[in-house]
Amino acid sequence: MQKFMSEKDIEIAKADIAKKETEYEKQKTTTYSQIEKAKIELASNKTKIEKAEKELNSSKKEFEEEIIEAERKLVDAKEDIAEIETPTWYILDRNSNAGYVSFIQDTNSIANIGRVFPVVFFVVALLISLTSMTRMVEEQRMQIGTFKALGYSKIQIMFKYVIYAGIACILGGILGMSVGFALLPKIIWMMYGMMYQLPDIKVSFNLEFGGIGLILISICIVGATIYTVLKELKHEPAVLMRPKAPKSGNRVILEKIPFIWKKLNFNQKVTARNIFRYKKRFCMTVIGILGCTALILTGFGIKDSVQQIVPNHFEKIFVYDMQITLKDSIEQEQKDEFVKYLEQKEEIEKIAKVYMTAGTAKINEHSEDIHIVVPENMENLKGLINIYDVATKEKAKINEYEIGLSDKVAELLNVKIGDSIIIKNSDDIEVEVKISSIIENYVQHYVFMAKETYESLYNEEYNYNVILTKDIELAEDSKDDLTKEIMRKAEVASVTNMSEFEENIQETLELLNYVVLVLIISAGLLAFVVLYNLSNVNISERIRELATIKVLGFYDKEVYNYITKETIILTIIGIIFGLGFGYFLSIYILGTCEINMLRFPRIVHMMSYVYAVLITIAFTIIVNIVTYFALKKIDMIESLKSIE
Repeated sequence: MQKFMSEKDIEIAKADIAKKETEYEKQKTTTYSQIEKAKIELASNKTKIEKAEKELNSSKKEFEEEIIEAERKLVDAKEDIAEIETPTWYILDRNSNAGYVSFIQDTNSIANIGRVFPVVFFVVALLISLTSMTRMVEEQRMQIGTFKALGYSKIQIMFKYVIYAGIACILGGILGMSVGFALLPKIIWMMYGMMYQLPDIKVSFNLEFGGIGLILISICIVGATIYTVLKELKHEPAVLMRPKAPKSGNRVILEKIPFIWKKLNFNQKVTARNIFRYKKRFCMTVIGILGCTALILTGFGIKDSVQQIVPNHFEKIFVYDMQITLKDSIEQEQKDEFVKYLEQKEEIEKIAKVYMTAGTAKINEHSEDIHIVVPENMENLKGLINIYDVATKEKAKINEYEIGLSDKVAELLNVKIGDSIIIKNSDDIEVEVKISSIIENYVQHYVFMAKETYESLYNEEYNYNVILTKDIELAEDSKDDLTKEIMRKAEVASVTNMSEFEENIQETLELLNYVVLVLIISAGLLAFVVLYNLSNVNISERIRELATIKVLGFYDKEVYNYITKETIILTIIGIIFGLGFGYFLSIYILGTCEINMLRFPRIVHMMSYVYAVLITIAFTIIVNIVTYFALKKIDMIESLKSIE
């Protein structure tokens, strides 16, 4: 049994050995296969390593070269930094902001106008008030006589009229200040809001200005009332309670000129005598109409001058269409190539190469910002910038090594031809130079000099940075397309289209027109008040006379002509003197409201005189129409009743 089992075990063992041998062979085959595969991968990786080593060596060489180049650039940069000069710091306040400066200059113009016009309005309004109060006291002679007869003292009687005049002054002053401090500032601020981005205005009463005006007019009116009452109180009650004796008639000036006087008919002679008989009314009417006509003409004169700035500047002097500013970084060859490109453009008629820079002109402690203009050739500038002598209006001559200075800055610096001033350029280099001519100019300040003059003064080579162009007649769309095309050029830093600049200036000046409109309307209304008040005074003073002539058979139309002829004649006299005074007032106002950067032409067009006359006449006609109905209401019986 044991023996059998051993053989079986041997068989099993053999079978296991065979199996193991089979597995061994299989494993051996797999192992050799893996070894071969590993050898292939090893060879492939070795190739990759060799390739990577080559790339590493190549990259290492490039890296070393780049390091050397970077170190060289770093050294060069350090040398460049070492050569940089110490920078100059500029601390700019709000006055360096163009928008702020423009706003301040606009408000200064309004302020300058406000220093003159209120004076004229005040004088005319004062005359009206004085006439009204004086007339009221004279009309109440009988009451004053009655009070005096009843035992009232002079102070008590006078106090009645002083209180009336004082209350009228206070109420009128409060109402006027309410309009002046609340309404008008909002209107003007609204006009400014069309041009500037402004916050809402906070209006408040200026007690200083309002108080001064109220005190002045109260002193004048109350003082006139006191004077008139005291003059009446000198008489006895019996005299005061009778009608005031009419003024004795005197020979008028025209009567001393026989060849004129004899040609006048009866009505004309009566009118002439009445005009010279009532001297106070004559003076008040003439002065009132004079002031109102002058104010209206001044308003139109300012409007004429403001509207003339743009045509004078952009159609007469600066007539180029585009100002092309070149980049500072480009070389001279690039500039010359760009100039050739412009010369080949069919849309461009003429070009001029110019050096422009900002600067300062000063003398003593006074200085003004300027633009320095240096053309490559003075002759090439003709037709683009026309330089005229401000005195002769002929082409200005700028001598060698001298400059041409625009007229407004010459006025601000108080210099003339032959004087020397200091010109500082954008590099803060100051030179002293003689003025050769004063140039006509209307917007901003300019200094013109020749190329040789600039090189000699500043010891540097001329290098133009601006090109001025004159286009053929182009539509707005074509101009825009040309501007965009030029802007895309690499050499160009900016392009200024002069038509847009002109529009901006025009919009700025439009603001002043609104203010002028307010002044014209106010002056016209004042003319109406003057005429209406004086017409009422005239009728009340002469009501018995008018009632008498109506009783004598004069028709309403004849009575109306009898009265209005005097008003018309006085109005004509006031208009004639007002036009003359208005011209000089316009010149004065233009000088005071002119801002630093603008020159206002001293001009008043003929149509402005016509408008001033027509507006005054229109208000005269309105007053005469009102007067006609007032004359029709005169009750002849009541007016002619005895006052005794």
